[in-house]
Amino acid sequence: MKWLAVAAAVVAAALLLLWYEVRNPGTPRASASTQVAPAAPAKPAGPIKNPRLDAPMDVVELDDDAPLPPGVRPAGTMAPEDDPGPIRKFSEPFWERVDEVYSRKLLGFAADCYEGGKDRKQKVKLAFRFNISGGNVTVRDVRMVESTMNDPKLEACMLKAVSNATWLDKNMPDWSSLPEEEETLLVRISTLKRFGPPSD
Repeated sequence: MKWLAVAAAVVAAALLLLWYEVRNPGTPRASASTQVAPAAPAKPAGPIKNPRLDAPMDVVELDDDAPLPPGVRPAGTMAPEDDPGPIRKFSEPFWERVDEVYSRKLLGFAADCYEGGKDRKQKVKLAFRFNISGGNVTVRDVRMVESTMNDPKLEACMLKAVSNATWLDKNMPDWSSLPEEEETLLVRISTLKRFGPPSD
């Protein structure tokens, strides 16, 4: 009978403790199911900014009088590697200069004499020799072969202009036209009407 009394006392104590807990809950323990999730961070009011893109850019102001950085050439200048260098005598570039480039230069000198008033079909044909020495190009032994200008003053002006023509071409080798292989220049009025200054 003694153990029944002990059991009754334990049950009574348990009931008393349960009643006390119901009356004074104290600080409740939050179960895993009732835990509150942490609040999400507030979204920014404006658009998201990228610090790399939104950082202020360094603006470089160019000074026209400042020297160019190393390796940068002024506009319109030719790089050393673009310079053809010395032209070999009797090569294709050599004859291209003599026959085309130099002929155009001489037309420019003759064009300075023309003041208008001639028929576009009128022409003057001159014979001459080139001489190149130390890069200096000169013209010698100029003579008139043919003319339909009927204008002695214009013919004499063109003859003198071509005779006095000279320019520098440092890439060309020393050379002179042979007496038996004269150069010729055909000056047509139709050409002079659309021909610019010698520097063009």
